[in-house]
Amino acid sequence: MFKNHLKIAWRTLLKNRVYFIINTIGLSTAIAVSCLMLLWVVDEYNVDKFHEKDDGLFLVKRTIPLEGGVLDVYASTSYPLLKTAQETFPEIEEYITLGPTFEDNLSIENTDFRASGAFTNTAFFKSFSFPVLLGSIEALDEKPEAIAISESLAKRFWGKEWKQKALGSPVHIYDNGDFAVEVVYEDFPAQSSIQNDFYYGFERYLGENEWMQEWGNNGMQGAFLLRSNANIAELTQKIETLFQENISGDFKEGILLQKFSDNYLYNQFDEKAQVSGGRIAYVRIFALAAIFLLLISCINFINLSTAYATKRAGEIGVRKVVGAKKNSLIGQFFMETALITSISFVIGLIVTALFLPLMNTLTGKQIVFDLTNPELWLIVMGVLVFTTFLSGAYPSFIISSFKPVDALKGGLGKEQKNIVSLRKSLVVLQFSLSILLIVSALVIQKQVDYINEKDLGIAKEHIISIHQDEIITGKYGALKNELLKSPGVMDVTLVGPSPLETPASSSGVNWPGKTQEQENIEFSLLWTAHNFPTAFDIPLEYGSYYKEGSQDTLNLVINETAAHIMQLGQNPIGRTIELWGKQRQVIGVLKDFHNRSLYEPIQPTVFILEPNNAGELFVRLDGAKTADGLASVRNVFEKVLPDNPLHYDFLDEAYESNYQAELLTGTLARYFALISTLLSCLGLFGLAIFMAKQRTKEIGIRKVLGASINHITLLISKDFLRLVLVALIVASPLAYYFMAQWLQGFEYRTTIPLWTFVLAGVLILTVTLITIGFQAIKSAMANPVNSLKTE
Repeated sequence: MFKNHLKIAWRTLLKNRVYFIINTIGLSTAIAVSCLMLLWVVDEYNVDKFHEKDDGLFLVKRTIPLEGGVLDVYASTSYPLLKTAQETFPEIEEYITLGPTFEDNLSIENTDFRASGAFTNTAFFKSFSFPVLLGSIEALDEKPEAIAISESLAKRFWGKEWKQKALGSPVHIYDNGDFAVEVVYEDFPAQSSIQNDFYYGFERYLGENEWMQEWGNNGMQGAFLLRSNANIAELTQKIETLFQENISGDFKEGILLQKFSDNYLYNQFDEKAQVSGGRIAYVRIFALAAIFLLLISCINFINLSTAYATKRAGEIGVRKVVGAKKNSLIGQFFMETALITSISFVIGLIVTALFLPLMNTLTGKQIVFDLTNPELWLIVMGVLVFTTFLSGAYPSFIISSFKPVDALKGGLGKEQKNIVSLRKSLVVLQFSLSILLIVSALVIQKQVDYINEKDLGIAKEHIISIHQDEIITGKYGALKNELLKSPGVMDVTLVGPSPLETPASSSGVNWPGKTQEQENIEFSLLWTAHNFPTAFDIPLEYGSYYKEGSQDTLNLVINETAAHIMQLGQNPIGRTIELWGKQRQVIGVLKDFHNRSLYEPIQPTVFILEPNNAGELFVRLDGAKTADGLASVRNVFEKVLPDNPLHYDFLDEAYESNYQAELLTGTLARYFALISTLLSCLGLFGLAIFMAKQRTKEIGIRKVLGASINHITLLISKDFLRLVLVALIVASPLAYYFMAQWLQGFEYRTTIPLWTFVLAGVLILTVTLITIGFQAIKSAMANPVNSLKTE
């Protein structure tokens, strides 16, 4: 029976080559694109889930009560809380210190490399699945000079001899001093959200920063490794009570424990400190887009199958008359479907393998097409079964249900009307999905353009940042003087951290009239030189900035948002506020600029005159002489700091890197919109060919009676165009709703103008006209004599 079904299926497909080719192209394209995207989706879901102790790893976050009962979630925590909680509560096996990642120059035997690193403790390597290849990890806690480096960094320094030379070798980190390699660890896998090439001991950092011993200072991130019997809710409450007993204030901060592996996808919280989203939104978008593409290709299959069913009415009637059962007919048609999907599946897999490197480049992933990976086969088989069942189920059951008498007479009566109604509905659904993707792509691109073009209130173009270490601090005066005399350089200043990213904050700001609800408001902190506003084109709203050459510790400059929160009124100059227990006078108010992501509102900010602790040297270049300016920077550094390697980053590129997810979404949305439209039109092309053949005699008679080519073209096209217009009406409100929900995640966002829907409609109608117009004109121009001879 199987062999017979297979033979008949193959002969049928060869007989209907157009039907076979259109379905194969559509399905194989959809399968390839869907597999690529689902591989990315699975890879995203697997980030940080490879750790053997994943179930016990929890990040420690703080919930800060603000005005109106709002809870703000901060990822930073304090060292005393981590240490004391681990000593107090037996449910906690280890506490893990997670320092902020920074880039610096490492020097070994006169060889310099730039790498990213952080501080941590021994528990980091004990708790996470990062294998140690050489040395004892205990050294990170026991030896202040100990440093752990990655295998790839060791190979960069010592090549093939790294195993013999690494341990004990001296390493100089330009901004952190001298170390000795005590550990070499295996490179972190691509599915780790943490990617650092070196770690030095937290104890050393603690010894150099005594303020870390205070309960109220939250200058790091932390995590716990919990025992298997830990009750998360009860432990959270106990840790929160411990924390609140050791901090001051009436409005006490709370504690939130979040599973470490959840943080990558779920790192956004609502006003009640409940998870509200994060990167998971993009994962869901791409998963839905992949399903939409498969659905569109399956709709093509269903429409063409039911359309061509009328040509097989006689065959079905004869089979039923001679005793064929319904199940046998269903099996036959499922075999045809399975044959097409299997061929498409093989082609799709080949295309997937060929385009995977391009996909990795586009997404920054390292996904491997490993045929031994069970997850790959789960995705592939899932796509195959889904496509085969969805494509074959309805046509098989409908075609096998034809009544023998009607089938043998060549008329299918009610069944034909039902099939036509279904076909129209599916075409509407198909183009609705395409329009939804087109509108989404346009809105996402509009938001990306908004991000890139928005006036941030601060200059970011043609500005480079250079990490400020002790050597640069000591030579800052000479560097600045030489740079300002050089061609292509407009200004030089010290700021820390980057003014577009202000992670440092404090609630230690007080002012007259401060309420209890305002007790935990966090003020961003920026350490600057006196010329910070002029270097970045930030205007003053009131007063003045710090005077050149002064060491001003009695005065303070704030931004407009801070002045508004403090209700300083129209004349804030001279008002007294308190910073960390010391009285200071406000001498200036800077105009607001965006100092955080556009997902967040502008933060109240305090600008402190302390250039030696700023952290970054910024050089503003002449936009018309950027190349000259960069050459000047290199020459000056070689002259003033010949032994200090130069590394710089462009500020605008660093800003754009914060929106990689949005840029990726915009790019992929355009591809999805294009592919979905082409797939929809491919199906329309097949239907247009079928309908033109079906109406061959009608067209011939109309031409004999005087119908023009334009009239016949319109006759064939109008039904399709009407369906596309219905799809536009259906899809537009849905697209508006979903895109409005997506934009809600941005504090500063673009609008959804009417032209996006008009443009989507024009695009889809134009492509539709081109698709069916060709076949319609061809049919209209056919010789009516030949048309009337056909039967």
